[in-house]
Amino acid sequence: MYVNKEEMVPLADMVLASLQRDQPEIMAENATFTVQYVSDFTTINDGVRDIEQSDSLLVTQKSVTKQLYNEADDVKKEIKLLQIIFILAGLNTSLFKRILSNIASRNIEGVLVDLKAIGQIIIDNTIILTAKGMKATTPAFLASKFVVLTDLSNQQNQLMKERKLLTDGNKANYRELYRYIKEVTTIGKIIYANTAKEDEYNIKKLVSHLHAPHRKAGTNPPPAPL
Repeated sequence: MYVNKEEMVPLADMVLASLQRDQPEIMAENATFTVQYVSDFTTINDGVRDIEQSDSLLVTQKSVTKQLYNEADDVKKEIKLLQIIFILAGLNTSLFKRILSNIASRNIEGVLVDLKAIGQIIIDNTIILTAKGMKATTPAFLASKFVVLTDLSNQQNQLMKERKLLTDGNKANYRELYRYIKEVTTIGKIIYANTAKEDEYNIKKLVSHLHAPHRKAGTNPPPAPL
């Protein structure tokens, strides 16, 4: 699975937390996962963290990304209320399921496409939607969110391009860190299959946790029972 560079350190933090707890059990299945292995993993993770903390562009990118996701989350309530009105009006509601899914998965480009499509449907059906209870402010609210999300998305994309130029020289560090993440999660998924710990070794689920709107910086998933 592809992991964005800005996700690498927080992902490694979560994997390391599980590895530090489970290291004796994992080493019992594969002798290479020693205490020294944990130390080496920690060292490379801290090294990449130091690189990122000295990267002012990353700080700006994270701030813009947070704003972008917050703005996207702010659309959900209005979308859910509007979906009810579409149902009452007898209009197709498939777009609503898709846009809510795109918001949850942080597919902002998809959100923008869906917002534009919903806006056009509103224009074409204003009379019946108003009759079914659509607020007079809804079209303007969605239009303003489209502008804000577009602007923040463009900022994010530009920052990512600029950072790519700076981080290309550190690719080896990121590759090495991902190697540790992949090694630990691969064996962990096998050892803890069908147990409460299994998800802690699933990269896709860990990355989804990083994207969760409720997640606070520096928080990891609750530890599985010992």
